[in-house]
Amino acid sequence: MLMSFNTAISGINAANKRLEVAGNNIANSGTIGFKSSRAQFSALYSSAQLGSGRNAIGDGVRLAATQQNFNQGDSMTTSGNPLDMRIQGNGFFVVSDKGSLAYTRAGAFLKDAANFVVDSEGGRLQGYAANDKGEIMRGLRTDLQIDTSNVAARATTRVAENINLDASLPSLARLPAFDPADPATYTRAVGRTIQDAGSGTGAGAVPAADHELKQYFVKTGDRQWSMYVLVDGRNPVDPNSVAPLHVTLEQKPNGSLSYSGNSQHLRKISDTEFALQGWRPAHEVNGAWMSNGAASGGAVSLPLIDGAASVLDPADAVMDRPVPAFDSLDLKTYSDMFANAIFDSQGNQHELKQYFVKDGNNSWRMHVLIDGRNPQMPDSTEPLTANIVFDSGGSVRSLTGSSGLVSTNGGALQLNGWTPAMPAERVTGQDRWVSNGAAGSTSGIELDFTNLLQHNAASSRSSTHVDGHAAGQLSSLSVGRDGILLAGFTNGMNKSIGQVILASFANAQGLQARSDTRWTESAESGVADYEVPGVGTLGSLVGGALEGSNVVLADELIALIQAQTAYQANSKAISTEATVMQTLIQST
Repeated sequence: MLMSFNTAISGINAANKRLEVAGNNIANSGTIGFKSSRAQFSALYSSAQLGSGRNAIGDGVRLAATQQNFNQGDSMTTSGNPLDMRIQGNGFFVVSDKGSLAYTRAGAFLKDAANFVVDSEGGRLQGYAANDKGEIMRGLRTDLQIDTSNVAARATTRVAENINLDASLPSLARLPAFDPADPATYTRAVGRTIQDAGSGTGAGAVPAADHELKQYFVKTGDRQWSMYVLVDGRNPVDPNSVAPLHVTLEQKPNGSLSYSGNSQHLRKISDTEFALQGWRPAHEVNGAWMSNGAASGGAVSLPLIDGAASVLDPADAVMDRPVPAFDSLDLKTYSDMFANAIFDSQGNQHELKQYFVKDGNNSWRMHVLIDGRNPQMPDSTEPLTANIVFDSGGSVRSLTGSSGLVSTNGGALQLNGWTPAMPAERVTGQDRWVSNGAAGSTSGIELDFTNLLQHNAASSRSSTHVDGHAAGQLSSLSVGRDGILLAGFTNGMNKSIGQVILASFANAQGLQARSDTRWTESAESGVADYEVPGVGTLGSLVGGALEGSNVVLADELIALIQAQTAYQANSKAISTEATVMQTLIQST
């Protein structure tokens, strides 16, 4: 009779345990990364009853184990925190807390004061570090730390492009360029003597001197002309150069005049007059041209009238120059152009342009300018030039460079001696281009033409790779599916700064549950194996998201009802046994 009481009491205890487990599950239904548990019970039999066979009566029930359900949590919360992570698989995050390792599914991480990635309890997330190049250094587990240092500027060393040049384009014949010494290259020339303003007074004064100003006009089309300007046969603003200043003119039917070109130095005053600005009076000394120390005296008038007649005579014949010499401002003088942003040693951005001119079958020229200037002499607009010859299959057969643009082995040209520059008026008020104080790469810039082709298809560039960059500050963080922590910088660069690792166990049910939704390994679980996300059944990561609890409230409410019913039934068994016991006592 006493055993009956004990059996019922064991049933009440079991119901209590079931209530405790269900209550704990319900309490943690909103806990990130929580895994629900279930109570497992086993029957009790007295050892004295062994061998009694079919007549054996059990002695009640006991709690055999509390088993955790490691199934994926159904709910996914998008948090907005880039360091939050959700595991889409069976792996566990690894955290180190004062040297002791623990394992968790709760992927709520943040950055502490020392820039380590930690959980809410300060445990440091484990993974693989990255080197300065952003390469993941696998093999040595470490505390993941966010490198917040700035990215230093780096000068461009290589430009690689996949380019096709259209083989069907017509050739642009290389006709004689404008030559002031050859009247066959221009329609009309107008000259006059101008005088500089001298400078100073007394013994050191520079007297005013005469100079020869010449304007050359080339009729290029109906009501269209090119105007070239020289002073003493030199460039008016750069006496070291013989390249003239140049503008393109177009006379409208109503008599008005439009123009394009070097508006910085040649400015339209009216439909019949231009002004030369920035003239630098110079003279020749021992074969070299240099400033004569005199002032220009202001803008110099450039009339478009010779006597009473206009120099732009509609009756003039168009010069037989359908294709003028290369001019980066004139689309008619080149076949195709491709531009790239490059960087100097201080991270200043510049524009490198490659102009391709088809000279004949399988024969092209390439002109290179940086910021519209000569890469080596930024005060000049003359480009560096190379010749390209293709074979019958459309692949590069030969590259022939020039000074500053040297052909190398392997289908490349090396641009050497680049002087990063800027307009001088920013610092001196002069209308020139000067060094900006930075430098190009000491090794030059490799122009890789390995993937340059000439096929009968529209000219195009399918891809490009340019190294070098400006300085940058950390601006964003993200986590990839493979667990790689990616840092974004204000210069547009991205850099890997580490990779999260995940742990797996031979028997996850053997893990020892701890507070803070953590587990530790035990003899039953086996030793942890570490791998990166995406390997085996570990699963991938979802950045900026969290795994919710896998508790199913409907199931837990049913468990409560079942536990309550069991409790009531076992209580009834006890009250029944008590009634029987009372009856026996009263009958004796």
